[in-house]
Amino acid sequence: MSTDARAPRTLSDHRPEDAEDLTIEVPAARLSAVRVPARTGDPATAPVALLVPGFTGSKEDFLPVMGPLADRGFTVVAFSQRGQWGSTGPGQAEPPVDATGYELETLGQDVHHVVDALAGVGGSGGRHVATDAAPAAPLGPVHLLGHSFGGVVGLQALISDPGRFASYTHWNSGPRSRADRSEQIAAVRASGSAGLWPLWFLPEQLDGDDPEVEWFRTRLVGTASAQLLGALEIMQAQTDRVDDLRATGVPVLVSHGDADDAWPQDWQRDMAERAGARYEVVADAGHSAQVDQPEASADLLAGFWRSAAPAV
Repeated sequence: MSTDARAPRTLSDHRPEDAEDLTIEVPAARLSAVRVPARTGDPATAPVALLVPGFTGSKEDFLPVMGPLADRGFTVVAFSQRGQWGSTGPGQAEPPVDATGYELETLGQDVHHVVDALAGVGGSGGRHVATDAAPAAPLGPVHLLGHSFGGVVGLQALISDPGRFASYTHWNSGPRSRADRSEQIAAVRASGSAGLWPLWFLPEQLDGDDPEVEWFRTRLVGTASAQLLGALEIMQAQTDRVDDLRATGVPVLVSHGDADDAWPQDWQRDMAERAGARYEVVADAGHSAQVDQPEASADLLAGFWRSAAPAV
């Protein structure tokens, strides 16, 4: 269900009609989140899908798939990480002074804080929820998904406290650093968030008036440059943690689109093999398979989550 009958032009246009806005307080930040309650069964006890966006991303990256997942019986929550579009965070100077407050450990802890806050959410949307809110009801099993850089953060959240999660999905993400980020780091240090813009689109795209391109520009410049710097530095230093992932004992899915090129696909397949994880490729999809193929992605994810928590 979208907000009107027009064909979606940007990710925001995919917002389901029954989506609820949440603001979640975590230490030194307020996170913008969106929740779509399960459309079958009891939403209060439904399993929860918690979705973490990637580099330059936001919760809107998941809007196309949230309705299809809710149709399949899951309460779906996506949030913008600290400093991402819609969320606040430390280090608002442009260009950034440093990436203090955006360390990988801190970002992983934010995921834990979100889980804690969701246990205290009840009633209608638009809630402002503190992480120490009293639980309204027991939270259903939480299935964590990290997309791209969100996968790096998701791994940190899972490995540091695996008992919180019924499953983990590494979605269009890789096991270790794959590229030198020096040019991007230098651009952010010199010019802040706007410094990345010329590196992401071709000149002929930047000269047009495409509303989708303008939407992405608005999101990028609305992202704290300290967050971008922190993410780049984390990805630059990303180490292989597959052994730690396997040791959690949590059911794992590694999946990507068949045209995904953000991390080498053979790396992702090898990661799944070494982790003892399920491995799936989404046909006719790129780096954001949930946008390119929302129904197929929802089928895949719902099937995996049900197998990971079959009693639910």
